Amino acid sequence: MRSLFWDFDGTLFDTYPMMVAAFDQTLQQLGIDEIEMDDNAYYEEMRRHSAGSAINRFAAEFNLSQSAILPPFKKRQDHLVVNSKPFSGAVEILKWNVDHGGQNFLLTHRDQISLAMLERVGIKKLFTDFVTSEQSFPRKPNPDSLNYLIDKYSVDRSHAAMIGDRKLDIDAGHNANIDGFLFDPDGIIHSTGNPEVKVAALSELMPALKRL
Repeated sequence: MRSLFWDFDGTLFDTYPMMVAAFDQTLQQLGIDEIEMDDNAYYEEMRRHSAGSAINRFAAEFNLSQSAILPPFKKRQDHLVVNSKPFSGAVEILKWNVDHGGQNFLLTHRDQISLAMLERVGIKKLFTDFVTSEQSFPRKPNPDSLNYLIDKYSVDRSHAAMIGDRKLDIDAGHNANIDGFLFDPDGIIHSTGNPEVKVAALSELMPALKRL
């Protein structure tokens, strides 16, 4: 049985544009002039590291406290990201895997909003189980959340892969002794942790998935 462990933001759903917009709006609310903002820098920091890393970095740059940014950013982000859509090819792979006897799992640092978004587009039923931020596992690349699902469902590690858009996803997979498949649509992840597969479009994963 093929088991695929999916990251959410930037892998299944194209949420980063909404996250950047929420960051812009938060900075403007806190008095930062729009002319001082750099959406590309915010995006790259989020993609390469995390939204938390972007808050840390740019709070210092704009002489703001992290505690001033985080609450309004989270509120705006939660409001905006629900309108995000899955990346091209995501739904097709999820369905293909289930149709061919495989399992899909969600492994995300996002909260229950991720499950509501899966439900909204009609694909929650394609997942066997989920790990979200509410379960309080250590963040990736710590493999505890992966190992929890692997042990719970007696997953064969030789037929499993972690699919994500950042180095920490690949490292999490390798730390759990499974493959790591990197989805890097804009080619900005250079320190990749040696993924078994690197693609710019999810549809390009199919050859590797058929061999898994």
